[in-house]
Amino acid sequence: MSDYVFVIDAKDVPAGRAVPAMVNDRWFAVCNDNGTFHVTAFNCPHENGPLGKGYVHNGALVCPVHHWPWDLKTGLTDPKLPHLRLKIYPCEVRSGQVYADVAHPIPPKDQDLHTPR
Repeated sequence: MSDYVFVIDAKDVPAGRAVPAMVNDRWFAVCNDNGTFHVTAFNCPHENGPLGKGYVHNGALVCPVHHWPWDLKTGLTDPKLPHLRLKIYPCEVRSGQVYADVAHPIPPKDQDLHTPR
């Protein structure tokens, strides 16, 4: 069973951007990839950069600190670095509002490690 909770109004997340949102005393990054929304961990797995202040480009959330792109489907920046994986949470838009199951990140899939970038 999933536990979706309100995260943010979709109108507050411009296309091509990520914005910070707090849910249950934890920060998350909410991304708008040309109308497709994603909710991820707020801190970059590389060096804890603030992903909620990043931008979205070609299906990736780009960290504002070192400009590493994190794939919004797999959570990977490079399949050769599987130990660096961004947590991504199930989300959906309902009546113009973004909801996410922030208690249960999407588990990694083995085939993600073999997807060329």
